[in-house]
Amino acid sequence: MIPFKKRELSVLISAMLVSGAVLAAEAEQDDDAKSKAEQIERITVTGSGRPKMASEIPMNITAMTEAELRENNIGDLKALIADSVEIHAPDNSARFADSVSVRGLNVAGVNANNLQQFIRTTMAYYLDSTPLPNIGYRIKDVARVERLIGPQGTLYGAGSLGGTIRYITNEPVLDEFQFDFNTNVYQTRGGGISNDTDVVFNIPLTERFAARLSLARLDEKGFTDRQVNPSWLAPGEGFPGDPNPDQTLYKNDDWQDVLGGRLTLLWQVSDDLRIKYSRTQQDQTAHGTRGASRLPVDRACEGIDDCTFTSFDTPFQYDDQTVVSRYEEFADRDLKMDSIDIDWDLGFAILSSSTANYRDSSVGQADYAGAGNSFYGWVPGLALADGNDSAYMTFDNSYRGLSHETRLTSNIESDWSWIAGIYHTNQRRNYKFSEWFARLDEIATPVPWLGFDRATAGGNPNEGYREDLGSKYKETAIFGEVGYDITEKWNVTVGARIFNYTDIGSGFIRDYLGPTDSDRDFKGSASGESFFKFNTAYYFSDNILSYFTYSQGFRRGGSNAFREDAGRPVAEDAQVYEPDSTDNFELGVKGFVADGWFVQANAYQIQWNNVQTYFSQTIDGIFPVNGTTNGPDAKTRGFELSTRYYLTDNLVLSYATATTKGTWDETLTKCVYEDSVDNNECRTWTKGGLLGGNPKWRHNLGLRYTADLDNGMSLWGGINARYVGKVQNERQDNPDAAIFEYPSYTTVSANLGLGKDNWDVRLWATNLTDSDAIVSNQNSGILGRRTIALTPRTIGLSFSYSYF
Repeated sequence: MIPFKKRELSVLISAMLVSGAVLAAEAEQDDDAKSKAEQIERITVTGSGRPKMASEIPMNITAMTEAELRENNIGDLKALIADSVEIHAPDNSARFADSVSVRGLNVAGVNANNLQQFIRTTMAYYLDSTPLPNIGYRIKDVARVERLIGPQGTLYGAGSLGGTIRYITNEPVLDEFQFDFNTNVYQTRGGGISNDTDVVFNIPLTERFAARLSLARLDEKGFTDRQVNPSWLAPGEGFPGDPNPDQTLYKNDDWQDVLGGRLTLLWQVSDDLRIKYSRTQQDQTAHGTRGASRLPVDRACEGIDDCTFTSFDTPFQYDDQTVVSRYEEFADRDLKMDSIDIDWDLGFAILSSSTANYRDSSVGQADYAGAGNSFYGWVPGLALADGNDSAYMTFDNSYRGLSHETRLTSNIESDWSWIAGIYHTNQRRNYKFSEWFARLDEIATPVPWLGFDRATAGGNPNEGYREDLGSKYKETAIFGEVGYDITEKWNVTVGARIFNYTDIGSGFIRDYLGPTDSDRDFKGSASGESFFKFNTAYYFSDNILSYFTYSQGFRRGGSNAFREDAGRPVAEDAQVYEPDSTDNFELGVKGFVADGWFVQANAYQIQWNNVQTYFSQTIDGIFPVNGTTNGPDAKTRGFELSTRYYLTDNLVLSYATATTKGTWDETLTKCVYEDSVDNNECRTWTKGGLLGGNPKWRHNLGLRYTADLDNGMSLWGGINARYVGKVQNERQDNPDAAIFEYPSYTTVSANLGLGKDNWDVRLWATNLTDSDAIVSNQNSGILGRRTIALTPRTIGLSFSYSYF
């Protein structure tokens, strides 16, 4: 039984179906209905497995061409997500890998987190046919980016809970030399002059062989200063600087430098067979943290009766663009990927095969003074107030593996159509994390009752804690879809994904005193797991269709590094967390409903089963060991709408909106230990609590003007407004619990361009109103909370030139 509540959704669903039928009838009566609709760029996409226009595919799929991406200053996945109404992620500095949610599927905190194991995503990311391990890859030399909302496990090997984003790169061209040059110079308020430049060379080598090389360099200047010491310390009382001991103020510290490239070799073996090799590489240094450090509540409330400050609204320690950080903060990321793609027209079907070998690593450092004071400050001489030193942390995260996907796509005119594929991945992952205290051994060793001995404790000198969470994951899947045209207007598609997996994990922990030490392995596996899809679409006319989809999504499980404490064994369902899955129900209408007017609308409900969420163990009542567990089932539901309308031949209005709400669907208590008598070691989720992490409403409104001038030049310009509603900072375990909400905000951007033949120049600006709405945070404990606001007003000038 489809779990839509008639009381809540029947009116909306009926309206969508009736309006679709009425508009279709009107369109059929008007022979000129396509006249302006044809002016709207109809982008051919391959998200459904075969080339089709996005307007003809019965799912929520959108695409942006390379030109649109440049015009909207979308150069990476973070910017793409910010432009989407269905997907959400906190707007953090470049050095953070953010948790990404879609359609309300989120239980990760909306914050800037240094630890990779807390980063959660409900999306899958593809570079052509190869899954990407994270969202850090920059969007350069791409034909388009496709966004597929909803689980796609029957179309792609790497399944996902909520959707898939695909970068479709430009392929080598066999018959002509091409050269493209693009540069972008811009400045953010309070920062320096930044530059983003890329070049592309397309070189035909023979009639059947060509090479394409793209190179890109981003030199982005920061706008946030870093103060080594908190504001309440007098000169001479604070710590020395890092990395320069004599320097305690670092101007514009949140900068990044990215160098990337892609070499593609194409061999057209015959008219029916193409073989492509690609080498992709990107090196990124993302430095510093955007935001501003606020006073701790106790200091802000000194001398104030009935003080009402919270940690999010105390006064800034210095100003709204200065963070307090004793140690330098950075992340060095390195991505290398080699892939071979084969496309072979077999007549009855197209065979597509992709094999990729990749390595993705992230090494970095961050200040840890606040957490370090909590974990070490109880030892005489190690408290932050003692002024001896403070803690910092380092991380070393790596993914490496092999991914292969082969699919056959039917290529015969028939009422039947089908896609069949096989997928295999072999991935190794390690999350390494250490806490350091520069004088830990020197200070802790003489404390007699502490009993600290480095030789016994193990580890490196001054290393207070070390954690290595490893995983070896193998999965083999068979997936596919079969479609049948019942009539010329009515189509039904069914799909399935059947897979086996093994997941061998390890959890290694060492700390300087030993209470949280752990060293354990686990193995998880499943055979014959299956997920399904059903889609039916009805085409009212050549321009309008409606559809209903039921699809399932999947995410792998894992293990925690919890350990026995005081003789209490850890519960099995706390030590190992199982995969979670989604059942997605969606009803939609899309098409050109009138002269120059395109509409895509849908309503959905998602049952989220066995939800993975954050969990922790506390050793000796003091030391936390963080992990993940399966919480209760949850439910999300919402509505999405996007539309584009030509007001005149030169002026187009676009609007997109989405609303979503996610709640716990049952009440559940989970305990760390088999026989837990300590309520602090149990967690209860109550039905009706909000999942958080997503705005209830998002709206995007745009107006774009284009004109051809008498001298052969073209002129264009646009203005876009974006509204993001309140966002709950974290999950709500009880419907009555008070949770901080980030405020709603509106931001405006604009651009103006002029071009002729093979060149164009564009002036642009983002956040024109210079909104300083808080969108994320970092809790630094005794040093006060860092609140992270929108990127200030940024103004830039872009130039592009193409030779062909």
